[in-house]
Amino acid sequence: MRDPSQHILFVATEYESGMRPYASAIIHTLWQQGDQVLIVAKNEQVKHDFDQLPAESVTWIDYPTSKLRKLAFRFWPSRLFQAIEQQVIGHGITLIYSLTGELVLVNGYQRLRRMAPLLYTIHDATGHDSKFDGVISWLKHRLIVHWPQQRLIKMTTHQVTNSKTQQQQVQTRFPYHDVYYAPFPTLVTDAIAQGNTRVPELADIDGGYILFFGNVQLYKGVHLLYDTYLSHPELRRLPLVIAGSGYIYFKRNSDEQGVIFINRFIDDSEVGDLFSRAAVVVYPYISATQSGVTSIASYYGKPMVLSDLPFFKQTCEGCEGIHFFPTGDSNALATAITRALHSPDTSTRPLYDREYSVQALRTALSEVIARV
Repeated sequence: MRDPSQHILFVATEYESGMRPYASAIIHTLWQQGDQVLIVAKNEQVKHDFDQLPAESVTWIDYPTSKLRKLAFRFWPSRLFQAIEQQVIGHGITLIYSLTGELVLVNGYQRLRRMAPLLYTIHDATGHDSKFDGVISWLKHRLIVHWPQQRLIKMTTHQVTNSKTQQQQVQTRFPYHDVYYAPFPTLVTDAIAQGNTRVPELADIDGGYILFFGNVQLYKGVHLLYDTYLSHPELRRLPLVIAGSGYIYFKRNSDEQGVIFINRFIDDSEVGDLFSRAAVVVYPYISATQSGVTSIASYYGKPMVLSDLPFFKQTCEGCEGIHFFPTGDSNALATAITRALHSPDTSTRPLYDREYSVQALRTALSEVIARV
């Protein structure tokens, strides 16, 4: 446990998708009396995530709805800066812990650092491989995501990451930074663990299936899995389920029999049904900095096929039920999936218990906070 006199302000301004369970897990793991939580919310549903904490310790700021106000909030969120300042002064905050990238704070960082020491979470030291729907989308991403992200990594000097490779990269680029490592928190929320909602798109599927779960993006290699499945008849005895929202950036085959796209947001209550009925979970990423996707599959004990990227290998190498393949190799991916399907009784739950326990996360982050 940290010193009771050390009070943290947890800040999460990108509280959606994978960032939501990430931030929630860390806040619930570390929160103690005197801490404060400040969240920017894009919908009312998320406002029940911290019902277990004292109501007076959680502040919600609603994300603007009009285009003009969104733009203003992105480049100068005055309400957010005022709220942070009020929290720091009013509650004796000794550390601001930025959890979700906080790109909206980039233009006011100098003001922020004068309030209290800041611990900044680095999610992506280098940008993901992405495919954009035109020049406007590319420019928007550079302006709103990439450039602010790189500026914050350069400006902040106390940093934490969940990838040892990324830790080394940032330390090499900025040797004067203090860059700490902590294990990635589990993405399994209480709503996931307790959920029992059936996925309607899979109502007619009786047996198992090959599953990809997550936002559809180029760096996640969804195109590789799709093409591999269609070009290897031995895989098509089971359906391929690609579950998650996003722009489908690759050309689809006119004959994609056996492929089921669930191109929408998957509610937490549906995740248990989605994973429990899968025969194997595949993450064919072509690049990755850090990710908690293996936490969900291992929570349900499912065999996994993973590309041999450093982050996956650092987390999962040597675990039973994990099958690696050389990144980008379609034939090797098909072989790994076939191998996984032939060993369905090997549970990956020990990986979850080893890597994603609450105690391991609390111990590691408490040590980091003590050094800031």
